[in-house]
Amino acid sequence: MRLFSVPIEQVHSFQDPDPETQAALVRRAKAAWFDTGGQGTPDESSGYASAQGLGYVVLRAAGTALAVYRVRSDNLMLRRMKRPPKGLT
Repeated sequence: MRLFSVPIEQVHSFQDPDPETQAALVRRAKAAWFDTGGQGTPDESSGYASAQGLGYVVLRAAGTALAVYRVRSDNLMLRRMKRPPKGLT
């Protein structure tokens, strides 16, 4: 018997947050970066980015991406990505 996978329907459509919320997301990502013992200090080039209908927070230092966090559309939780999209790094 062969089972077919059914694509998961996207329940939440992502809308870019307002500038205050974007700043809060960047602060939360920096706090998470330091809590995990990340090497280097994110600078002012760090910020919110959207790509392909999804939201991300990119932490940068001296032009290099230190970490990329995905922003969930339903509750704005952050999740660190092991393999970020190529356009963001």
